[in-house]
Amino acid sequence: MKNLKSIIFILVTVITFASCQKTIVPPLPGSTPQLVIEGAVSDTAGPYHINISKTVGFYADNTYPNVSGASVTITDQTAGVTDLLTETSAGIYTTHVINGKPGSAYQLKVVVDGKTYLSTSTMPYPVVLDSVSFDYTSIKNMIQPVAHFQDPTKATNFYKFNIQKNGVNLNRFQTQDDLLSNGKYIRTALVTDTGAIKKNDHVSVSLVGIDKGAYNFLQEAESVAFYNDQLATPSTPESNISGGCIGYFSAQTVSKKNAIVTK
Repeated sequence: MKNLKSIIFILVTVITFASCQKTIVPPLPGSTPQLVIEGAVSDTAGPYHINISKTVGFYADNTYPNVSGASVTITDQTAGVTDLLTETSAGIYTTHVINGKPGSAYQLKVVVDGKTYLSTSTMPYPVVLDSVSFDYTSIKNMIQPVAHFQDPTKATNFYKFNIQKNGVNLNRFQTQDDLLSNGKYIRTALVTDTGAIKKNDHVSVSLVGIDKGAYNFLQEAESVAFYNDQLATPSTPESNISGGCIGYFSAQTVSKKNAIVTK
């Protein structure tokens, strides 16, 4: 068995309410608490939110202390508009005037205890999710939603898929790029836990378009949280926020479709 003190576990739970993501990152005992910054701007209606918290020890309860008193701004670098966010509840900072627009670049600036954290993300152009079907046969006792959409030819695209069941977010997400499928019609089967989706469930799938920096973080986090088989020591995904923190900032598009499980 590996020495637990040598492993950093990252468990990522993404909750999508328009553009808001929640990342839960429990480090192992003995590690110094780290700042966690997470949030997004999207092409859905604002306001948008930035969450700031700190990690806790591995054996502590799942209460992640929120960080109040930060200075948080988001600048639409394309339009030249800067939004000073308001702390609407402990550790939750909310926009006022920023509107997400595909093709625009957004800079997040967070100042906590005199230290500055920066991230820039460019919102891709939207890709429309055409429909959602279900695969009932590929994996025993598992019903898999299947996302159907056309990948654009003239751009490199990065995607994240979120699933809701009966209005509740499943604690799993999936990433994909178009390296091998550029310009093709894509049918992506989404992995769920055994028995997570059943007959008559109302399922909502979100196709989230993200940029390369957000994709790199999420793809690493996905591998650590869901696919690590203990053949390699997990490590902390590389944030797209400079300054030495955990988490990511994303300018993203969202396309959502609903379907009902019939079998």
